[in-house]
Amino acid sequence: MRGLFLLPLAFCLLFPQVRVGEMKAITSSLDVRSLIVSKDEIILATGGGLGVYHTISGEYIVNTKDHGLMDTDLTTVHKGPNGLLWIGSKSGVQVWDLNDEKRLDWFQLDIEMVSGFVTYKDMVYGTVKQNGVWGIMEFIHSNDKIYYRDFYGREDIGYIDDIVKLGDDLILLTDLGLIGGNPHQTHPIYWNKRFIQIGLPIIAMAEKDEELAIVTSQTIYSIQLNKPPVPMVTNQIEFSSIRSIAVRGPLDYMAVTDSAVYHIGTDLFEKQFSDPGFHFSDITISNFSSIIGTNIGFAQFDGITLSHIAGNEPIIAAPQVISITPDNKIFMANARGISMSGWTNLSTFAHARGFSTSLNLEQSPIDFGNKVSRIFLGNDGYIYMGLIYSTTSGIVSFDVSDGIKVQQLYIPTAQSTNDDETFIVSGITMDGKGNIWGTSDNNYNLPLSVFNGNQSRHFSIGESGGVLSNNSYAISADNFNRVWVSSSSKLVMYKYSGDVMDPTSEVWLEERVDPGITMRTPLDINVSSKNRLWILTPIGLIHKDLQVSDTNPVSQTGPTATNGDLFPYFPNVVFNTNSRIRFDPRGNVWVTSEFDGIHIVTENGEYWPDINGLNESNSNLLSNHVNDV
Repeated sequence: MRGLFLLPLAFCLLFPQVRVGEMKAITSSLDVRSLIVSKDEIILATGGGLGVYHTISGEYIVNTKDHGLMDTDLTTVHKGPNGLLWIGSKSGVQVWDLNDEKRLDWFQLDIEMVSGFVTYKDMVYGTVKQNGVWGIMEFIHSNDKIYYRDFYGREDIGYIDDIVKLGDDLILLTDLGLIGGNPHQTHPIYWNKRFIQIGLPIIAMAEKDEELAIVTSQTIYSIQLNKPPVPMVTNQIEFSSIRSIAVRGPLDYMAVTDSAVYHIGTDLFEKQFSDPGFHFSDITISNFSSIIGTNIGFAQFDGITLSHIAGNEPIIAAPQVISITPDNKIFMANARGISMSGWTNLSTFAHARGFSTSLNLEQSPIDFGNKVSRIFLGNDGYIYMGLIYSTTSGIVSFDVSDGIKVQQLYIPTAQSTNDDETFIVSGITMDGKGNIWGTSDNNYNLPLSVFNGNQSRHFSIGESGGVLSNNSYAISADNFNRVWVSSSSKLVMYKYSGDVMDPTSEVWLEERVDPGITMRTPLDINVSSKNRLWILTPIGLIHKDLQVSDTNPVSQTGPTATNGDLFPYFPNVVFNTNSRIRFDPRGNVWVTSEFDGIHIVTENGEYWPDINGLNESNSNLLSNHVNDV
């Protein structure tokens, strides 16, 4: 997944003499977007790579960047000439040799989306969006080589959802209806509308043995070669919800909506299976059984029983946060739930009935809202997470000693006392006395909270002397047990003595981000084990060396140029408030970007592996959009 689809991560650690490429991609192939059947193999294009399931042995293999794929966020797959697989994604077209398990070619060509492929006379045609224009991309397979021939754009078309072959014509499913033509006789820019008597919009289509199934919002049609469309069944409210349809035989179709399976025939629209815990994406036919792609693997359906197939994988394919447990397991989460290597999964969504027992999945007892903002491993061994728009709590801690169990909920105050109250916690940290701190966007005039056991305290802007603000986000604690909070234009330091719930003394202090500029936005902050406060700004990464004085806590700000001016690390990288500063066990500083991958610098100021960091082009990183590390 990419962009704010929130992408899969590659996880990596810095070791002595490590080389770029010594990385392992951890993906999830549970989100199936497209599937085909080839002999005794079910081939799946997923959000985490190319899956191949051997129906006889039950073996399931997932190919990722580690195996040679250039992109793993796949949208469609097709078996073309010589048995080669054609794989589409938002990044291009890949050609894969299934027998040798290797990539043969990779075409980027400014491709933004691929919705389908079809083979005609040993040539492969893909429906592609290139530089904002949908059209047909033509490839030739000749003398064991694959060539890109041309792109035929149609600026009059808003989208192309699918492509099939009917006789000697290629048929496109578009926003204008069905458009078709013979690519060897007519240039695609001159292809015209076909079967204009069929109403719009067209929802789905499929072809097999020269029979075309068409779904509109009012009617499901059968179109046989050289014959007019024949209405099979009409006026069912579920038509508009159909996600995919497959031709099983003459006038005999199967279709899926988001959570139901239908059998379709003449005057027949029969629901054969329904489960809101599944989200179906695609359907194809194998030996009269339906093979169905879902959001948690795939399934075989014989008309009575749906058999779910999934390996023990993480359900989280696009983690927003990641941490390491005390026993060195990977713990990653987003609004959908949690996955912990092993794998143990906690889902915030409804369970499907009868899902594969190979998938270790439990229902979450709490709501994660629409985003997990922050995560850290506490000194007590619990994992702490901040939640955005959760109806349950603002901060939650988990006991991960035996599975994933909610240990405690932390509730900040909020403006509203309505039953539908939500909590927004942007930053969390733990100080040296084990207190849990959080910054809260919706605590109007109470932007900072601290918790210890069942006790809590909420700080107002007034009691801070006006240095706190409602725009307080990132938060960290230093080695002198002082709490640092970022706001829209400054840093705030808080020091307490005694019990934070009833301190004997308090110090509030305002600190400029950049000593030479009055206003500089801190995007993220974090304090290293050597008591250096690292600050990410729109112009790059800087740091402040901290000292014991509570009235003058900063000894110097750096890095600086030879003339003494501030000279940030990574000045040309695009950072924002979603970027994160992390430290590895050796004190190296890792900084994430939603656009430029990961950038690493040692505390001595040396770039690793160089100023370009790690990205898609120089490593096995799955995306340049990185949420956490």
